Order: sequence, then structure tokens, then C-alpha cells
Amino acid sequence: MVDDIRVKALDAGHMLGSAQFLIETPNKSILYTGDINCIDTLTTKAAEPEHCDILVIEATYGSPQYRFPSRETVYAEIVEWAVDTIKQGRIPCLHVYAAGKAQEVVRLFNVYTHLPVIVNPRLDGVNDTYHRSGVPLDWFSSDSRDGKTILEKDPCVYLTTPSDRAHIGRRFSRAYATGWALSLHGRITAFPLSSHADFDQLISFVKACDPEQVFVFTGFAEDLRRALGSKLGLDARAVPSYLQRTLAEDY
Repeated sequence: MVDDIRVKALDAGHMLGSAQFLIETPNKSILYTGDINCIDTLTTKAAEPEHCDILVIEATYGSPQYRFPSRETVYAEIVEWAVDTIKQGRIPCLHVYAAGKAQEVVRLFNVYTHLPVIVNPRLDGVNDTYHRSGVPLDWFSSDSRDGKTILEKDPCVYLTTPSDRAHIGRRFSRAYATGWALSLHGRITAFPLSSHADFDQLISFVKACDPEQVFVFTGFAEDLRRALGSKLGLDARAVPSYLQRTLAEDY
């Protein structure tokens, strides 16, 4: 509570610790989503809608072209690709975001395979935080003795960051796990696994919140604004994006 204003943190479903904020005043209630994911995953629970007067919602995938397959379908495709890659005598390497996505993919291979998971050391600390917070994960860092031995001799899966190229040798077959896979049109191997809500999930979330006003920010904000008008009859507004200023510009 701040004077007569109540602020409540709600799970956003995006990754461990992500939150929405419901702000209740004597006159209006405002829900700010931040990044949200509206379905359960192996490491998170779906964001739950809350009735509000004003909704401020993200639109990272707010275009109709972004309708993700079921989570189970994408999980199966990733595992099938990894197993086929190993059968070819190669190491499957998945490029994933270090926080959130990496831990879901570690958990995926823990649950659905017996393959050891080796990770770039940059993922190691986040994995440990998830594990200590109650998300069971089993992995090896690539700079550990066990990790190095497994990479040299045994079938395994390797996870690293999207920008990592230096550590990927000829024995590796690379793929990406990202919602942007739907716009890559097969140019590279990629799976549409996202930590964000897709277009249909965003529409459903807004409908469930039943707001009087909607403000849409980031990504495909204008597309989602128009869709909310045509599908739900809402007079939504797109919030302009501003580039972050630097200290040099301010001083």
C-alpha cells in the first residue's frame, strides 16, 4: 500500500520472477503486464488475467502471423531433431536465451530423454538459480571436467547463447529456439518456442481482463491495437516506442 493505492504483483508466466502489476486506486484499477506468457510450460505457470479498468499490455508477437503450435508439438520436434542429429554422429547445439528459455530446454531434455545436457558457462548461474528455486534441472557446464568429458565422448545436447559462434565446432549441428522461427521461413533450423504470448493468446487475455481502456506497447503494437478494435470493439491505443537515451546525450 502507498497511501490509498494498492499494488499487487502477479505471476507473468514469462520466466522465473517475472511479474505483472495490478495497481488499484480509489477510482481505477490498472494492470501492467510486462512480458507475459499465457500457457503453462515445463518451468512456468501461465499468466492469469485480472479484471481491470485500464490494461497496459505487451505486443511482442501481436501480429496474426504469430500463432504458435502447441507446446507439446514444439517439444516433440526439438527432441526428434536432437535424436536424429545424434544418430548422424553429430552434437545437437541449440541457441537459446540464457534466462528463461535455456532452463525450459534443459528441463525438456531432462523429462523426455536420458541425454546429458551440457551448457555454455553463461547459462550455468541462471540454471542454478532456477534449481535452487524449486525447478529441478540436471546439467553440466561445458567448462567442468564432466562436461568436457561428455562433449568429447558421449551423445549429448549442447545449449549456448544466440550470439555464441566461437565454441561451435564442425561436430555440432546448430538450431535456434525462438518465436521468431515463424518468420524465418526455413532459412535456418529453428523451433517456435517462445516465452511470450502469441497473437491469439494476447487477444484472449485482453478479453478475459475486460478492460475499459487498453494501451499496447512494444513489438506489433499497431497490429494488436487494430485487432482489439475489430475483434473486441475496444478503442485501444499504441504506446510510442522511445530509444533509451545515453548518459552522453543527457550531459
